[in-house]
Amino acid sequence: FGSSISQEEVKRFRLQVEMQCRCIGCIRKVEKAMASIGSLSGIETSVGDVDSGIVMVVGKVDPTEVCDWLKRKTRKTVKVVSPDPPVENHKQLSYFNSPGSKKDPSFAMVFIIETNNITFLLKMILVLGSTSIFGNTAPSAPPLQDEMSWPLEPSGAQSYHESIQLIEERIRGFERTRDALKIKNLENELISIKHKLKLSRKAIEGSKKVLLDSAQNQLKAYKNLEALSQSTWD
Repeated sequence: FGSSISQEEVKRFRLQVEMQCRCIGCIRKVEKAMASIGSLSGIETSVGDVDSGIVMVVGKVDPTEVCDWLKRKTRKTVKVVSPDPPVENHKQLSYFNSPGSKKDPSFAMVFIIETNNITFLLKMILVLGSTSIFGNTAPSAPPLQDEMSWPLEPSGAQSYHESIQLIEERIRGFERTRDALKIKNLENELISIKHKLKLSRKAIEGSKKVLLDSAQNQLKAYKNLEALSQSTWD
């Protein structure tokens, strides 16, 4: 990757993955491919959103090559939707380094809650500079482009806490939905068990009637035999 790109040229672009099918298998396949983009040679950073199918890539790579690679991995339609001009100052991209670096102020939180066949994906990307907790933006952490819209993008401590509260409320909502579906499944199972019990009772009642009729017939035959024996002795 990046063989035809100048060593001084860092590109920033977005890829759009077609997400018409949203089954669990397709979502996991796309999510895995998005996570693997960062391991490609020449990639400075990659931020993917499975829900929208958008991947933001920064690095000394050819967008077409990355697009073709993502097509092969996902087996889906992928296109470059917004190639941006090369980034002149490579130092400005230092905040895109992988999480874990002491100088890296960015981090991402991903919440995935599965409720039976429903997958909820709630993703929040926070880009915080060394002084952003007080409402300022660090010089080494330029903001993402306006076209790249994320669900939440807090700029200060108050917005950050409000965002966390909003995420917690959504998680509680998902848990309530999950519990409601579990209760519904239990109700359906109870109805099915009641129906089977009703059928079993009918079968038992039928068996009782057959046994009772058989016993009565045997008793009747015994009485007839006894009467016949008495008449013979007389």
